[in-house]
Formats: sequence, C-alpha cells, structure tokens
Amino acid sequence: MIRILNGRTRGQHPQAIDEMFKLRKRVFHDFLKWDVQTEGEWEIDNYDKSNPLYILSYSPDTGKLRGSLRLLPTLGPNMLDDTFPILLGDNPEIRSASIWESSRFCIDPEISQDRASNQVTVAAAELMCGVGELGLASGIGHIVTVTDVFLERMFRRMGCPGERIGEPHRIGSVFAVAVAWEVTPSLLSAMKAVAAIEGTVLERPMSLETARAA
Repeated sequence: MIRILNGRTRGQHPQAIDEMFKLRKRVFHDFLKWDVQTEGEWEIDNYDKSNPLYILSYSPDTGKLRGSLRLLPTLGPNMLDDTFPILLGDNPEIRSASIWESSRFCIDPEISQDRASNQVTVAAAELMCGVGELGLASGIGHIVTVTDVFLERMFRRMGCPGERIGEPHRIGSVFAVAVAWEVTPSLLSAMKAVAAIEGTVLERPMSLETARAA
C-alpha cells in the first residue's frame, strides 16, 4: 500500500515521518556510506524544507514501512539542478511545471538482502507505480532523478528503463547518473506487470498538487 504525505503537514504524522527519516539514514548513511546530512537517527536535508511529497510503501502483511521516495517540482529547489548539475552534461537546467524530480529512493535493507524473494521488486515497483499514478492524474510529462548505476539497472529490471540525461560521473563513492522517465499509461502498466500489481497502489485517488495542498 502507498501512503502520500507532504512536507508542510509532516508534524501531523510523527510516526510515519520518523520511520521514513530513520530508514533513509539506515540506507544512505549506514549501509551505502553516502555523504549525507544527518540529525540524530534521521537523514534529512534542505530539500525536505521545500514541501516535498513523500511516497511511502507499506507491507500489506505486517504494516511495516518497506520503502520510500521524495518528489519535488523542478520549478523549485531540486537536487539535479541545484546540487548535481554536472549530471546534466551539456543540457540546460530542468525547470518545468511538467517535470518533477524523484529523490531519496530507498528500500529497507532487511528486504534488499533477501535475495530469495521478489520483495525488492514489489516494493520498488509499488513506489514507482505510485509516482506514475500521481503523474498521470496530474498531467505531467516526465519524472527525473539522480541515482547510481546500480539502481539504474534495477529500474530497468522492474520495467522502467528511462533515458540518461547525461553521462555518469563519480560522486563520492558511487557512479551517479541522471535519468528521465516519460509518464505514460504504458510505462505504468509495464511496471505493474513485472511486479504482478493489480489495480491502484494509492490509498485514495489524488494528484500531485492536491497531495501537496492536503
């Protein structure tokens, strides 16, 4: 199940927000050893002050948070334009009402280490399907992200290959790359087929703007 929260009202959902920021710290700081900002048990940065949307995936069996990502409009502060413009290559900044950025995509390390099941594929696909459903409901054209080449391969396996915006660059300990996906019904259907997801993944229908204003 996908739950959508926004940054402006995160104080109304303290448990969910606490679990998400703790998961981000376990993934990006503790497990991947990325150079990220932390506050106690949380991984949190300046982009979390820009009223992002948080897409949270919960296990239908245990109710436990199993993955999350963050969405921001590219008309405002975003990681690709403002922190990693090197990944744009020779392309101009991406500032468009029809393009949103996904960032801080993460899956619970306990799930990611379970190679005998398809939980990673299901949790990851559910997150991306949530983005796809929101995008289609909002009429946006593309989602962009900064990721590493390992996750880029995982996106391909789950039915959403995307297109590189520029060439990969070593940033810290990883080879990072900017990827763009066109938001289409066929892409959403392909991801759902790979993960055997039926019907909507959202707890209720909504668009990006209504979710940010909720």
